[in-house]
Amino acid sequence: MSTMHANLRLEPTDGDRAEVGLRARRELESARRRVALENRLASTAPGLDPKAPHLAFAGRVADALEGAMLPPERRTELLRFARGAGLRDFDASLVIAVMQDRARRGEPIDDITGPLEVLAAGGRPASRYGLRAVLLGLTAGLAVGLASLAVRWIVGGA
Repeated sequence: MSTMHANLRLEPTDGDRAEVGLRARRELESARRRVALENRLASTAPGLDPKAPHLAFAGRVADALEGAMLPPERRTELLRFARGAGLRDFDASLVIAVMQDRARRGEPIDDITGPLEVLAAGGRPASRYGLRAVLLGLTAGLAVGLASLAVRWIVGGA
């Protein structure tokens, strides 16, 4: 039979300790850089403004839900609140539908910024569409004008 001594244990040598410490510092710095990058990306990311009325309304809907059901009288109160907050009836009904669907599927209803970004995003601003149309019109007009000048020059020169 062999006897085991309880006071024997493996310890890293001084070189191993230095390597472990250096590796831990590298991992810590890497984690800090990743967190800083995520913070920068999140600060400039387009998305739902935390002060958007959609989020406040979604919170009210979450409080009013009974499981995945919303009684008609509560729905009426919620729609009244939404109108007062400046939401259209369509958007309010869409928020209610998203919240009920998430509750029905068993998904968390405390973080719903992803599904609601569709409502707040609204696509590109209308001014960009107008600028693009103006530039297209100017280009087409310039092309037609140059073509007519070229035809006049050819016909007038003969």
